[in-house]
Amino acid sequence: MMGRQRRKKAASGLLCMIVFVISGAFSVICPGMFCMAGIAEVSAAGTVPEFAGWVQDDAGLLSSEEEDALEKECARVSEVHGMGVYIVTTPDFGGGDIKNWQRQIFTEYGLGADCADSGVMLAISMAARDWGLVGFGEAQGAFTTYGRERMGELILDDLSDGEFYDAFARYVSMADDYLTAYGEGKPYTEDHHYGEGWRIPLIIGVSFLLSLTVSLIIVLTWKKSMNTRVRRDGALEYMREGSFRLSNRTDRFLYHTVSRTRRQKESSSGSGSGGMHSDHSGTSGKF
Repeated sequence: MMGRQRRKKAASGLLCMIVFVISGAFSVICPGMFCMAGIAEVSAAGTVPEFAGWVQDDAGLLSSEEEDALEKECARVSEVHGMGVYIVTTPDFGGGDIKNWQRQIFTEYGLGADCADSGVMLAISMAARDWGLVGFGEAQGAFTTYGRERMGELILDDLSDGEFYDAFARYVSMADDYLTAYGEGKPYTEDHHYGEGWRIPLIIGVSFLLSLTVSLIIVLTWKKSMNTRVRRDGALEYMREGSFRLSNRTDRFLYHTVSRTRRQKESSSGSGSGGMHSDHSGTSGKF
């Protein structure tokens, strides 16, 4: 009987020791796990991505094939024009103004270093569906306020529908057009619109001119066939003989008029054209 009680006490002590060891280990491991989770949570929002190349898809919106295709096209356009063309996506940029976040990326990673510190960046943040388009350095001249807003209008539908590759491909194509126009001294502005809409007025104008020409030919043909009278070369041929007699001929000067217009003097105090007032300018919105 005494042997059984001793064995029970020994088993009970061993069980208590095992529970104590497991509890101690759990108390050591769990705080570390919670700490690591906290670090991950902090670093997931509002951080600068590990940017490499021309396209950084941290939000996972593109397939690897789509990202490679955009990477090659961005590299080509950037090399041709000497200004960087960038795309960056993120799950959450951390709130605030996405344009400031883009400037942080451009500055911290030295983007545009091979392009005279100039470039343009399209950024997408999925948390609140933000988009931002920012021009840096000389690229501000190509991506004017009108140009940025026009680009936003043209890619917004694809962004809203989740067609991200189509939106990004159109952005790169438009960036190529913008930089080409800027290189030719004709950037897109309120006075120089961008878009394919010019074809419609041209078609309407050409159709109107063709219709007018055909109608005019038909009317003139009809008129000619209906006119049976013979045209005279001079006015005297239409006068009845002996009905007009000129008895006196005199040339008399009546009056003359002189008009004077004051010539405006050109002002010599014209305003000079200053340079860029900022190292970046951008447009942002929701999609």
